[in-house]
Amino acid sequence: MSFNWLDYVLIGLVATVTAIQFLRSTKDFSRVLYETLFIVGAVTAASLLLRPLGNLTGLPAPLLLGGAGVTLVVVGMILAAVLDRFVSFGLGIFSYVFGLVFAVACGYALGHLVLRTADLAISPRNAQFAFAVRRSLMARDLLYFKTVTEILVFLRFVR
Repeated sequence: MSFNWLDYVLIGLVATVTAIQFLRSTKDFSRVLYETLFIVGAVTAASLLLRPLGNLTGLPAPLLLGGAGVTLVVVGMILAAVLDRFVSFGLGIFSYVFGLVFAVACGYALGHLVLRTADLAISPRNAQFAFAVRRSLMARDLLYFKTVTEILVFLRFVR
């Protein structure tokens, strides 16, 4: 299976976020760690709150997911900055390795939020976008976390 245009866009998005977070982690590892934890939590909470908020408000799913996701991510970034003021630390030379891991996790979480919101908003009205999502290797990985699942299964057997 070959890459389509959506794969390139998503790889660019995840790579950009990863590069920014990695470069920031070399200077302030603890803040990147806190931001990653809060962003992953915000994306998870937005996904879990999608159906209850939809039933409660009647607003469209893309608006709810995007709005709740962005709101929770901004709150998470503010909380990470405050927490970093009180508990700041570094891991020395290991900051590079763990900084890269947390940067990739942050990129994947934000990529998931963007792709899932775009999929909910565009796919019902645009068959070409829906087809591109179905045929995209990166989209499947961001939506269903196949690579992360495989890594966790591998680590479980390695122990």
